[in-house]
Amino acid sequence: MSNLPFIKMHGCGNDFLIFDAFKNPAPHLNQEQVAALCDRHFGIGADGLVVLGPGTETHAEWSFFNSDGSVAAMCGNAARCAFRLLFDEHFKSADLLTLVTGAGVVNGRKRGKDLIEVTMLSTPVTQVDYCEKVMEFDGEVFRLRCLNTGVPHAVIEVTDLQSFPVSKVGRFFVRHPVFLPEGTNVTFYQKGTDREILSTTFERGVENETYACGTGVVAAAILFVQDYLQHFPVEVQVPGGKLIVDLTDAKRLLLTGPAEYVADINLTKIPALDAGERVLHEN
Repeated sequence: MSNLPFIKMHGCGNDFLIFDAFKNPAPHLNQEQVAALCDRHFGIGADGLVVLGPGTETHAEWSFFNSDGSVAAMCGNAARCAFRLLFDEHFKSADLLTLVTGAGVVNGRKRGKDLIEVTMLSTPVTQVDYCEKVMEFDGEVFRLRCLNTGVPHAVIEVTDLQSFPVSKVGRFFVRHPVFLPEGTNVTFYQKGTDREILSTTFERGVENETYACGTGVVAAAILFVQDYLQHFPVEVQVPGGKLIVDLTDAKRLLLTGPAEYVADINLTKIPALDAGERVLHEN
């Protein structure tokens, strides 16, 4: 195969491999190949992979894949990274860029040296509807509120995020039969002071907690505002940094945060994950 160049970027530690199809023909990657590239031990390692190319009626369009190779409609942190790359490499004088995602067309703006603002839904938000589920796990009752901010999230409010068993609870609900066949992201949030919250997400398709989840941050901020009669903007502290969620006068949800480069990578072959099940021994 010919060389396969990727740019590795991250938004608050949520990291992605981006293939720039403005410069090279877009590769046709299957689910196993994406998973191999995103594997942190036998591949390059990332939470997701983006193939970014020219749009027909917009500046750009993408295909977005989770780290297990499954397709996802939207990812807020990946969108910010994609917009940063577009501004830096292909539309240097532009003020506003448009990107086609599986959740519709979203807009991006530069808000500082490394800061990118992205609209999180393709249409104005006049009212956010959610369904509520009360479910039991490990002897405890959990209130999950389910809404879609580009991808589905089940949101759980907790009193102490630091000590809460995020992975244990997230792993139970992410593929729970109630949410099949697609599954759901499981987002946790803790009320802070004034218009500040703490949040983290156990991500579907990554099957683990990530350092940041843009769509999860937006879901948590929406419910926080409704729960506590607060106003936007909301500052959200995630394990990998800080993100800002805002609502414009035109009722457009915005997510602002850093988008940073990690490395340029040039592959001559795609790593293979065909060695069977690999198991680490536990003490």
